[in-house]
Amino acid sequence: MNLNTVDYYELVRQGFGEVLYQGEEGCILRERDNGPVMSDITDGGKLCERLHALQLPEFSIAVVKSEDAFHAVKREFGFAGSNPCTQWVYCLPEPPRYPDCDIRPLSMEYAQTAGEQYHHNMDYVRERIAADRMWGLFENGKLAGFIGVHSEGAMGMLEIYPAYRKRGYGFALEAFLIGWNLRHGLTAYCHVIDGNEGSLHLQKKLGMEKAEQPTIWCWQEN
Repeated sequence: MNLNTVDYYELVRQGFGEVLYQGEEGCILRERDNGPVMSDITDGGKLCERLHALQLPEFSIAVVKSEDAFHAVKREFGFAGSNPCTQWVYCLPEPPRYPDCDIRPLSMEYAQTAGEQYHHNMDYVRERIAADRMWGLFENGKLAGFIGVHSEGAMGMLEIYPAYRKRGYGFALEAFLIGWNLRHGLTAYCHVIDGNEGSLHLQKKLGMEKAEQPTIWCWQEN
């Protein structure tokens, strides 16, 4: 398993995107419905050359695997915003153990409160709930936190409400989702934004392995 490109492999394997270019220097993919463009071509000049040759419809989000690639697409396509991340992959055959918790699929009735907690992104939360890719952890019948699978297949959206933090619920939710991935024959992976020390500690505690190359999300700002 190549830890650096698990995300791209799963994108295609799960039918969330397709390969647009494959060469010795790497590949270029795109998430379905003209979504983000992704590439593991680390040479920025070559990446921009290949992107221009593909004559893609306009794209506003790119995911690359090197600083050189990021700076090249930033110059060439006007990307201003970025989230440099590390990629973490679960490689063990069995999921982590966690205390018994009330974890269940999140229903649409929780879309408003979850969306407010998750960067006030109501539309995306509703879309993920409708896709059956969000789960909530409940304490005494009240929503204490949630987690989901992003549209490209990565684990994420992990949020614990302030009143329920420091109880191990983040560990329980991600361990649950790792198990869900394994039961469905999928590779459990996630992207952690640089500087998020709490999440980095969590990935290590769960037994996740870190990829060598960065995963840099970048976008055009309005």
